[in-house]
Amino acid sequence: MPSLSALKDTTALRHRYVRKVVVYVESDSDVNLFRTIVGPGFNEYIQFETPPEKGNGCGPAKAYVDKYRKNNPQIYALLDGEAAVPETNGLEQLVKSDATIFALSEPEGILYLADHEAENILLRQTDIVTYIADQATLADLNKKKPEEIAEKVSSIVERQFDGALCKYASYRLHARGKIAGVLSGTHAKQCSDEEVLQSLKDRVIKGECDWYTFETELGRVRECVVLHVKTMDTSEKTTTTWRLADGKIALKQVQHVYDIKATWEVPLAKQVAQSDYARRFREDLFRFTKVPAAA
Repeated sequence: MPSLSALKDTTALRHRYVRKVVVYVESDSDVNLFRTIVGPGFNEYIQFETPPEKGNGCGPAKAYVDKYRKNNPQIYALLDGEAAVPETNGLEQLVKSDATIFALSEPEGILYLADHEAENILLRQTDIVTYIADQATLADLNKKKPEEIAEKVSSIVERQFDGALCKYASYRLHARGKIAGVLSGTHAKQCSDEEVLQSLKDRVIKGECDWYTFETELGRVRECVVLHVKTMDTSEKTTTTWRLADGKIALKQVQHVYDIKATWEVPLAKQVAQSDYARRFREDLFRFTKVPAAA
């Protein structure tokens, strides 16, 4: 066996001796959320990390799997669901997934959330309406009506669902070299539908893509979703909308509208950890990564 001094790649060396599944994720927030969801008692089997290299989005985590998994099959990446969209059959799998996590046929070791991103979990798997209603002084208790909160939060999420579909279309076009970059935050500003449309057209043209090409791809993306939900009941359709919406923007907008501190993420994460979603997340993750704790 080579001496320790001969092994210059300290990450490879650590992987060699850690003797547990290592799951790379996109951010420190993801590390803490997934640790909270998995819960205590599993540290000997699995750990979440972010790659030390800087980069945008899922790139560094994917690169680490590509670099290190060939010598260690216990290396994985768990990425936002949106990262699957430009991959072959990625959009279809994201839309149709009924688990918490899914994988595509390639590349090996890459796992995806069945939500647009981690923030969708906080939106979907908590009693966010009650949390918002309870952020009040005793003098203002019950002034925030739960039904009004629910309606407002739903409208925010539904708008970011439309934004996510635009982002998905640009992901797919970018993968084929038909647009420069990915269109994020297309529905983030509070403005009229006409202004949103004009801004979207301007960004498409700026990305060196003609509007017809983008509109056609957006139609394909929307059709993929519509075909999936057409036989669903109202509750299931709502679940799909909330799962695929741009969760990061939606969560920030809800926080802004109700003047809530960013620290609300921790109690929301703890709510998730106590939910049935946490059990299903553990089961799915352990099944994919072959963690023995799954038994």
